Amino acid sequence: MRDYEDVEDERCKYLHGQPRQLTVDEKFRLILKLLRADFPAEYPVKVRRRNNEILKRGGHKDAPYGWCSLVHEDTPKSEQKRYFLIEINCSVPWHNQFTTILHEWSHALTWEEVVEGRDHSDIFHRKFGVLYREYVED
Repeated sequence: MRDYEDVEDERCKYLHGQPRQLTVDEKFRLILKLLRADFPAEYPVKVRRRNNEILKRGGHKDAPYGWCSLVHEDTPKSEQKRYFLIEINCSVPWHNQFTTILHEWSHALTWEEVVEGRDHSDIFHRKFGVLYREYVED
């Protein structure tokens, strides 16, 4: 387990610049580390970067940037393991991947709050706004 102050140091470096440019993979790992520390979801969150063709083959033609789902997995002990699975389209520019991560993480945080089948409810938009302000606006 990492110390929260280490996460704070990384957030400051991420938001206010590094001595060198981070690679997309480094940025991706860093934002996930920060989200897990600052905004934990009810269940663990697994995130994968996929190219556009794999996302389409997975049945997500209407989600060109990414998607989030709650996975129920049976375990050998007859228990159900639950986790959120987020898949992000890595074929788009980093800024699109970044905002999609925030968007899909907001779904994981508001999963139980879906109202009348509307997954982009006011509750979702408020949570997305919180994440956006935390990591984008200074």
